[in-house]
Amino acid sequence: MTHEEYRQASETSKEEAQRTLFNEYFNYVYTIVFSRLRSCAEREDIEECVSDSFADIYIYYDSEKDFSGDISGFVGAVARRKAADVYNRLTRHKNISFSIEDDEAKELTAPDNTEETVDKNELRSELIHCVELLGEPDSIIIMQKYFFMRSSKEIAEIVSMTPEAVRMRCSRALGKLRSKLTEMNISL
Repeated sequence: MTHEEYRQASETSKEEAQRTLFNEYFNYVYTIVFSRLRSCAEREDIEECVSDSFADIYIYYDSEKDFSGDISGFVGAVARRKAADVYNRLTRHKNISFSIEDDEAKELTAPDNTEETVDKNELRSELIHCVELLGEPDSIIIMQKYFFMRSSKEIAEIVSMTPEAVRMRCSRALGKLRSKLTEMNISL
């Protein structure tokens, strides 16, 4: 489709011009998006990216400009940029996996501190769970004091108490927390 054909179709009916553009360039846009996203995206993500590409084409293509020639360059550029955006979003926090052929297989070992790290994470989870069991305001006071390193005065403003009351509640909450941890055979 040329710029002139699209402009003439837009003058008659913008929806019809968009439908014609979609029908003519769907396979082209789908191929661009699929080739970029096939390694990291689900089919729904690819189809959504194609739809978003056409939405951007409809929004940003100016049929009123004085231009002659095919509009496939514009359509392709929009599709490539949209696919790149989706690719970056999907792979930003994703671990990239790869396969190792049998004849190239190497022994993969975990870092030496993996067990220690897992144990620390489990202990941390149990500790937070025990703190939550203290109930409010004790759990808030303990979390603010020992996890966020806030002073009694700052905590007092958060829980609407005096600093002295916060210190007393903190002392009592620590006693309760110690007994809960002792019941669970956890020593710090």
